[in-house]
Amino acid sequence: MKYNFDEVVDRIHEEGSYSSKWSNNERMAAMFLTDKLPEDRLCFFVADMDFRCAPQIIDALTKEAQHGIFGYSQAPKAYFEAVCRWENDRFGLQVKPEEIRCAHGAHSAIVEAIEKLTKVGDGVIVPQPTYYYNQDVTGVGRHYVGFQMKNDNGYYTFDWEAFERLCQEKQNTMAIFQQPHNPTGRTWTVEEIKKITDICRANNVIMVCDDVHQDIHRKDVEVVPFIKVAGPEGIVMITGINKTFNLAGLAVTNVIIQDEALREKMGPARPMLSPFGITACIAAYTQCDDWVDELNEYLDEEIDYVVNRFHEELPKVKVWKPEGTYILWLDFTDCGYTNDELNQRIAGQAHIGLSDGAGLEPPAGTLFRRFCVTSPKSVIKEAMDRLVACLK
Repeated sequence: MKYNFDEVVDRIHEEGSYSSKWSNNERMAAMFLTDKLPEDRLCFFVADMDFRCAPQIIDALTKEAQHGIFGYSQAPKAYFEAVCRWENDRFGLQVKPEEIRCAHGAHSAIVEAIEKLTKVGDGVIVPQPTYYYNQDVTGVGRHYVGFQMKNDNGYYTFDWEAFERLCQEKQNTMAIFQQPHNPTGRTWTVEEIKKITDICRANNVIMVCDDVHQDIHRKDVEVVPFIKVAGPEGIVMITGINKTFNLAGLAVTNVIIQDEALREKMGPARPMLSPFGITACIAAYTQCDDWVDELNEYLDEEIDYVVNRFHEELPKVKVWKPEGTYILWLDFTDCGYTNDELNQRIAGQAHIGLSDGAGLEPPAGTLFRRFCVTSPKSVIKEAMDRLVACLK
């Protein structure tokens, strides 16, 4: 490989890290069931990679730092052209610069869409399990309307009857989807997307499509944006450099709205990106195709390794190989542990941090865990050795 994804970066002690998932504080200590965080802890609970950014991005940011003035900034034409070029070349989606608005992260973009496209008291439909959208919805006075997807040994599909029934309720005016889906790893097929959009449009339900993981997928899987399949009507598409290029700290998100009526309702975009965010986005979307290709190849190998070890050494843990994202959704319900016992073994004994599934799949998620496979292979191997030892 041209790029070194095997390098282990010390994100606990290295100056300038400021990593939230490797930080030393009371909240983190509580996760590991201790007053003092273990030095050998391994953290996989945040969709944040432990790989250095692409060297092209680092070089561009270094040059930006040398400019020496970081005042109020405005994204130039080259920024929007870079986003258009990426969507066109990678996904065959024709986007115009005027169809793009900037936001400070996917959550900020989702909250803005909810506030401007729905009314206080409206319902927002979310298929579960799901990433944490509850606060985005309820924090602005709307109702979170979750429904469980069907789970076939870790392979999730829509409960079409439940979904359509909720869309038919007049107070529900928006739905949030992901492509690929977090945490199940599904990439929705063309047929599924058509069915979703047909139901939403028949009931005037606006679709917010969170596609921040769109670039991360298995080599034999194609990620197809909702807009490409169904056209622009009623769709807000959210993309960004945060997951693909490990740049979440720069808070750069791009919102694509090709529906002119929705753009008018949203009004002018006001967030001001930092000069570093602007520079990073241009470099990522114009110079880093080969880095993303190698990243996907590396992640494929890691995911195969982890899934195979679970199947062979911990067969009671149900895990399905994800089609997209670098996230595994682990089901421990057949392992015979209570939630407290599972926490004690994984976090307390093995010193491994995974996301608690209770927040992602209510009400049945207490014995699920989300495992973000986002570290060098040596770290992933160590994690699996510990998990096998504490659970087998």
